[in-house]
Amino acid sequence: MSATARTRAERPNTTRSEAAVGFGGALTLLDPRGPYLVPALSLIACRMVMASQVAFLSEDAFITLRYAWNWVHGAGPVYNAGEHVMGFTSAPWMAWLALGLKLGQDPSAWARFSLLAADLVTLLAFTSLLQRHASRASAWCFALFFAFWPYYSGLAATGLETGVLVMGIALTAWLVDRRASAAGVALGMLALLRPEGVIAALVIALWASWRNRAIAAAILVAGAIVLGAYYGSPIPQSVVAKQVVYGTPGPLHAKQWWDWAFPFPLSNQLSETSEGSNFFLLAVLVTPAALAGAHALWGRKRTLLTAAALAACAIWLANIVAGTSYFFWYFAVPLTAWILLASVGMPLIVRGRWIYAGLLLAVLGHWTFEGNLYRGRAATEGQSFGGVAQAISERAKPGQSIFLEPIGTIGYACTNLRILDEVGLVSPVVSRRRAKGEGWYADILDTQKPTWLVVRAGFLRNGNAFVGTSAPFRNEAERARMRTDYQLVTQMSETSSDQTLEILYRLAP
Repeated sequence: MSATARTRAERPNTTRSEAAVGFGGALTLLDPRGPYLVPALSLIACRMVMASQVAFLSEDAFITLRYAWNWVHGAGPVYNAGEHVMGFTSAPWMAWLALGLKLGQDPSAWARFSLLAADLVTLLAFTSLLQRHASRASAWCFALFFAFWPYYSGLAATGLETGVLVMGIALTAWLVDRRASAAGVALGMLALLRPEGVIAALVIALWASWRNRAIAAAILVAGAIVLGAYYGSPIPQSVVAKQVVYGTPGPLHAKQWWDWAFPFPLSNQLSETSEGSNFFLLAVLVTPAALAGAHALWGRKRTLLTAAALAACAIWLANIVAGTSYFFWYFAVPLTAWILLASVGMPLIVRGRWIYAGLLLAVLGHWTFEGNLYRGRAATEGQSFGGVAQAISERAKPGQSIFLEPIGTIGYACTNLRILDEVGLVSPVVSRRRAKGEGWYADILDTQKPTWLVVRAGFLRNGNAFVGTSAPFRNEAERARMRTDYQLVTQMSETSSDQTLEILYRLAP
């Protein structure tokens, strides 16, 4: 490529009038030849199809919903009545769910419609930044991938707020780019959205004005003061508990965060995660495109497209450095970061339309099988946890307590019970005890005396914890005492899976 052609390719692809009106005006948004209308309609269709096939919200979504339900029904934004523990990770999302409940909306529909709307904002904001600071072809690459890739539709059906975090990065960068009056507010809200939102906000703030930085800082400080005053700390208990139970083993144990991004299998499987394995096929072209895109953005360091990509990459890098445990909804930010870079770089390494057509077919082809992953996960969780929730709600009395690990569906269905969770997401007493090592389960039974236990059949057979490394019991005598103090309510068979949930009732006083 000649120097003249390279300069033309890398020049921001936006006219002065288009830059002045944001996305280019209503006519541009409605132009079927532009990168907005067709991808937006496709996104809506894909999200609606997935939502119609995924019967249940994600298990973890119901944790936040119980906080919202208690708030609306007068107990305050708490999980257990009277216990001020911040077991959710997004205060704005919890408040938004509470608003839906207050308005009498179905919580599942409210959450999914909100996530669909957030995805539309993400698509429009990132596409606009790409068209302005990269190229029209780059905007099309991102818009079509974000609309059609099944993972994003599966994520929108979970009811979890990670898609809102992605939207926060996109919208904040777009508002700062346009020098909008709301940029400072968006920057502050991004920092409050989730703990990793602080990282993204700090990065984008480098491109913002001092006025917007001051507004954002005031919002963040005010939010931290309110949360700290009510919950005792602005840091979510869920973050503290996960650090204790799952640990932060560092980058050498974080292959799940990056093995999908390069077309080179590192073991006898394509990736350690289902999402990574599904993406692996595209890495042959996406990897060189992302590297080319990173090189191109390095030459455009002053653009907010670079800021947005760097913000998402910073969160990705933080997960790698800490060795954060992988949950599939955490994959959204790293994937979006990689696709942003690849969208910038793809037009720089590809010539002709047939490569683009092949990539689009590869993305669309994943709908023939990848949707089964999210349908299957939701069905398994809903049927297993839902059945236990019904059994307990029929037997338990208000005010009794229950000790278990899957506290989402069961906890939301049994709001009149006090919940103790094995990880300590909403139970600091558990996470503090787990930090001290083995025997934690036996000690919780002795000190808290929960009325009910929900455990997996494998735990009853071998005494091993479902998550974490510390042994639940110090010796066989402690394990035997549990079997003496608690009666098995459900019937465990020898052929039942180790993951089958069993219910126990306390006999001892």
